Amino acid sequence: MLTEKEKIKRKNEKKLKSFRNKMGSNIVWFDSLNKQKQYDLLFEWQQEKYRKRFVTKPVKQKKRKLVSAFGRRRIENVEVTIYPANLKHFIKEAKLRYRPSVVKIRETAIDLLLKNN
Repeated sequence: MLTEKEKIKRKNEKKLKSFRNKMGSNIVWFDSLNKQKQYDLLFEWQQEKYRKRFVTKPVKQKKRKLVSAFGRRRIENVEVTIYPANLKHFIKEAKLRYRPSVVKIRETAIDLLLKNN
């Protein structure tokens, strides 16, 4: 009999494996991240999907933004466009936040090439 903690762990491992399969050409980058960052990325994607679950087409919203110039602060109304959740664009932004070392990327690329052949 599995404990509840073990069930959750296995479920998250399956989600991570499925998420990895969706990476496509970004698989080398994803594999070069350590496990903790891979899970962070997975859970960020789940949050993104949940937050934008009702957005089916681009929506314009007015937001208030704090602007400071020359020591003076003021609030401006800015129009922001919110787009539906898209994995391609999410990965593009995530690549800027999560940057593995070049050595790790090379090692991962070599491992993938050797594993495929």
